[in-house]
Amino acid sequence: MIYKKELKSFKLDNFKLKSQKVVDLNLSYLAFGNLNDNKSNVVLYPTRYAGTHLEQEYLIGKDQQINPDNYFIIIPNMFSNGVSTSPSNSPSPLYGPNFPLITIQDNVSAQYQLLKEVFNIEKIKLIVGWSMGGQQAYQWATQYPKMVENIVAMCAHAKTSGHTHVFLEGMYAALTSDLNWNNGNYEDQPNAGKTTMAMAWAGWALGQNWFREKLYLKDGYKTPQEVLDKLWKTIYYKRDANDLLAMIRTWQHHNISDNDVFKGNLEEALSSIEANVVLMPGSNDLYFPPEENLEEAKYLKKGRVEIIPSNYGHYAGAGKCKEDLDLVNSQISNLLSN
Repeated sequence: MIYKKELKSFKLDNFKLKSQKVVDLNLSYLAFGNLNDNKSNVVLYPTRYAGTHLEQEYLIGKDQQINPDNYFIIIPNMFSNGVSTSPSNSPSPLYGPNFPLITIQDNVSAQYQLLKEVFNIEKIKLIVGWSMGGQQAYQWATQYPKMVENIVAMCAHAKTSGHTHVFLEGMYAALTSDLNWNNGNYEDQPNAGKTTMAMAWAGWALGQNWFREKLYLKDGYKTPQEVLDKLWKTIYYKRDANDLLAMIRTWQHHNISDNDVFKGNLEEALSSIEANVVLMPGSNDLYFPPEENLEEAKYLKKGRVEIIPSNYGHYAGAGKCKEDLDLVNSQISNLLSN
């Protein structure tokens, strides 16, 4: 069966953000697959930093555990990613650098409205996400614990660590160092700043083992310098600079316990999760190291850590090699069979 994957928009008028600011938002999403009669086979698959619905296919297919013949798959685009409401596509006065902070909590609140108002969904069989997608899965499990049955969070933490905050601040500074930055009121995209950011990010994303084992040769690059010149130099050129920075701020503010319910008590927030949780850090991820997932798992009622023994750094959760993808699929299979 061939499923129509039509990008749709869910309008949220007068949406109150966590900051109490009221804005109008559009949540762009894909919804496809086979929704059963009692709506018990829903899979929610949020997007990652600088990613859209177009980069989610590696976990979906007839040869994957998330098979649209068996499940109804919803892919919501995170705000600020250039598809859902973002600095680059908002009308004045929210255009560009005037765009407000939208938190992971705000993203999940909007997704909740989508599922309830458009599809009348009461239960989610599985939420799976990589990186910021995994943050959203974690947030869902604390924000709507009665609704979520299972989550797989790949290369993601319940709270952005101080180390990752500092790393991201460096990326922010790199992009805004462009002479054309003009406090976000640029006439042309500050691509020199994007290149500076990408060159700095390249050493973090794939990690030390990827370079040490010369895995870049499998991707057709002869040297580490070629990786920079041919892959990373222009990797962010198609993304708007203010969008990239807004997503950095969203990432930095991520904390599942930063709300009126848990008042910053992360242990209490983790203990409140009722879903089955599989945390899948990459063994060599430099900004989502396994140690923090191992600490978080101590407070989960039904949680475990399955480390991906990958040489792909943060991209362990991106299905870049068959072994990584097979391990992720096996964990998804275990949860879906329950």
